[in-house]
Amino acid sequence: MTGSITTVEVQDPHEITPTMWEWFRPTPTSAITPPQFLARGYRAGDWQQYKAEKDSYRTTVSVGKIGQICFVRMADRHATDMVIGSPGLDHYCLSFVQQGSGAFRSTESHSPAEIAAGEGVLFQGTPGTLLQTGHKSVKTNVWIPARALHRQAAVLLDGRNGDTPNLNARIDAASGAGASLRRLTEWLYAELSEPDSLLSHEITAAPAQELFLQTIVMAAAHSGSALPRCQNGAAAPATLRRAEEFMRSKAEEPLTVEAIANAAGCSVRALQLGFRRFRGMSPTEALRRVRLELAYQVIMRSDGSASVWEVATRYGFSNLGRFANQYLRAFGEYPSMTLRHRASRT
Repeated sequence: MTGSITTVEVQDPHEITPTMWEWFRPTPTSAITPPQFLARGYRAGDWQQYKAEKDSYRTTVSVGKIGQICFVRMADRHATDMVIGSPGLDHYCLSFVQQGSGAFRSTESHSPAEIAAGEGVLFQGTPGTLLQTGHKSVKTNVWIPARALHRQAAVLLDGRNGDTPNLNARIDAASGAGASLRRLTEWLYAELSEPDSLLSHEITAAPAQELFLQTIVMAAAHSGSALPRCQNGAAAPATLRRAEEFMRSKAEEPLTVEAIANAAGCSVRALQLGFRRFRGMSPTEALRRVRLELAYQVIMRSDGSASVWEVATRYGFSNLGRFANQYLRAFGEYPSMTLRHRASRT
């Protein structure tokens, strides 16, 4: 469920995949059973000890979702191996080690590469991929539909060659986009743990999901992945007007820049260049201004039954203080003052 974390303890590592399957079905075809594509177990040297000391071998699994993105945090008392089998997954896995150590081996490499605490890796679910966890390790695996990440790569970098981008990368989490991605992953997971999280609202969860996907693509590019090249060419003013009309008609719904560009009939890159050239702002800033103007109209027409918080949330403003300050800069008074003035005239 969006906006919450479910936590269980699993004793037998072979039970982890079927347990996760109850929350998260990585492939749309339920006919594929978990053991066919994902196997998890203890190392050969630990297996005999596990059978003798089962109570000491436990993994704590915590799962939460934002849209189609699934966050899985695992705290392993003993070393484990996860191997992706046939037919593979149509997802990418972003894996960060919070504590202890791990190792990753792709189908192109012969030996696993070590992953230290604080480091991460992004890989597609190709059969034969191996992800290892050391003793007393904690890691966060984030599973993202491959088509969503490929689409975001094309959106951000405006690839036109039709090739599927290669996003597999070891994430440099010490600086730049990789460090931002590590911090954002931690924040999203922590926010999912809160019962009153704004991520439980679709209109605020959608921008968070889009930002997360964008950050993953930029971190992969920063780490040297093969990605499509950008193209230039700004959208014309008529295209921008279509985009603005779409924003107004869908202002109460979760909107991505990609959806706005599709409605306007241009690429995201062209839309961004067009708004910057002809409007002096980004599409995101333009959407915020449209929503702010609509919120102002609702407050101006209010009969007192709607609160400022209700109006702000309706139009995707999750921070009431920030909404009030933006409202003040745009209209010269706080929304509460507009409500009072409206009440004094009725």
